[in-house]
Amino acid sequence: MSKHQSKRLSNRYLLLSLVVALIPLLVFSGLYDAYLHQLFNRITNEQLSTRVATIQNEFQANLRERLYQLDVLTDELDNAETYKIDGAGSLSAELQALLRIQTDLKSVYGIAFFDEHKKFLWSFPEYAYSQSRYAQSLIYPASRFEEAEVYGPEKYSFDRPSSVLLLKKINTSSFAIEHAPYVGIILRFNSLTAIPKELGVEGIYTPFLSVPGNRLFDIVGQPIDSETSISKSYDLLPKWSLKLRQNMEQSNPPSAIMRYWLILLVLLTAAGLLLLHWYISKRLNRQLDNLIKSVENVAAGDLDSPVPLQPGTELERLIPAIDRMRLQLHHVIESSVEMERQASLGQLAAGLAHDIRNPLTIISMTIRTLIKRESNQQHSEMLIMVEEEIERVNHVIENLLNYARPTQPTLEKITLLELFEGIRALVDASAKIQNVIIRLECDPTLEILADLSHVRQILMNLILNAIQAMPTEGGQITLFGYKKEGEIILSVQDNGKGISASLMSRISEPFFTTKSTGTGLGLAICHVLAKSNNAELFVESQENIGTNVQLHFKNDRIEEDKYE
Repeated sequence: MSKHQSKRLSNRYLLLSLVVALIPLLVFSGLYDAYLHQLFNRITNEQLSTRVATIQNEFQANLRERLYQLDVLTDELDNAETYKIDGAGSLSAELQALLRIQTDLKSVYGIAFFDEHKKFLWSFPEYAYSQSRYAQSLIYPASRFEEAEVYGPEKYSFDRPSSVLLLKKINTSSFAIEHAPYVGIILRFNSLTAIPKELGVEGIYTPFLSVPGNRLFDIVGQPIDSETSISKSYDLLPKWSLKLRQNMEQSNPPSAIMRYWLILLVLLTAAGLLLLHWYISKRLNRQLDNLIKSVENVAAGDLDSPVPLQPGTELERLIPAIDRMRLQLHHVIESSVEMERQASLGQLAAGLAHDIRNPLTIISMTIRTLIKRESNQQHSEMLIMVEEEIERVNHVIENLLNYARPTQPTLEKITLLELFEGIRALVDASAKIQNVIIRLECDPTLEILADLSHVRQILMNLILNAIQAMPTEGGQITLFGYKKEGEIILSVQDNGKGISASLMSRISEPFFTTKSTGTGLGLAICHVLAKSNNAELFVESQENIGTNVQLHFKNDRIEEDKYE
């Protein structure tokens, strides 16, 4: 996509964003005016009267339900002993259970018992009512409701919630008693004040409950100043009424200032979208520039530099995918180069073996014949040196063939401790010359499945390299064998000179060596032989501290073989 195309797309995005954002704001302003107009048409006096009638019916129905509770109780409480000061002791277990059921309602605190003169006797539960609370209720005139009287609420206090007493004389026709006592149900005052709360939902009116004593309470039972401006009043009971206060700030129609605020909101939204578009465009361009630069570096052949991550951005998922592609491409190229290198070396090795080994064999046989016939000691030593050099050339050719065309492994079970002991016996003489001690640390039961000659050649190369890396005063080489996380690990660890960080990346390259007489194929051959035995070779080294070379074999191959 060209730069001009990007600009056109950005402009389209901006225009679309403005349209999507501004249209809902304009629609909202129109709906807002329509809503207020409909609200005033809906909240008419007739509708308000209907709602108030519903509140009146609900209020009286609540009290009527409590009267029904009292009727149920008086049918069961027919023992005259109940209506005495110590009447609580006369209750049977069944009557106590009945009273407990009746007082489990959220709107009921308890049941109170009175004598024929309306003198308070006792209450259930005991803490539900008291003589002092009853005395406070008597300060205000009682209200009549059907066959009962409503007392209270008592004076408001922060220490305890207010209550209302619904008192009714019981019918004594069912049990022998001269004068009819009274039973009262103690109601939670908040349950009555909460009934009109639906009138205040829309915010046009605030409902209050007016009670005897010219007192006003809000819907949660908090006292309100009696001088509060009241718009409408509706009777609920004698001396009980519903008061409504109109909220002018909610009922006024939308004014011009509200329209100005809406216009300002639209302008601020448009400015915000412009700033957001500018920021997102700049952010995307910066991220894309960095990504394009990294991809161009990969296309130019730089496969070692990772694509820089940009966490928390829109390209957070794309960048790791491109970096994985870079790594895979790097791996494929390295594999292809390695295959081509081995193929070329294979052809070269085959030619060298054919063109050099035959003449060398003839020369070697001739030298051996001459050594046998030579009587001059000095000449004989010179011929022996020639023979050793011929063997050295043969060794170089053998290493080259091992790297280019390794033999197919013949898998067998190898006991590591026996392998280590055999190798130590072979190299022990050379190690002692260099003042090097070879230690073994291995579980005698550990086994691997691999080609014995390949593993022996790998370890021999590593140990000889370690001996050559030792300082003149000598050192120590340790052969480890152990299990770790499903793998069996063979380790050759020394405390020699180590390898510098600048050379670590090249030590596995064929023909790279720091020795004057080396071929540079030793570690490369170790890698090839390890790979052919399904193992991996890892090298860790610190200069002047030592080197640790590990050969990792998968343990599952041994475990599978055990159960076959």
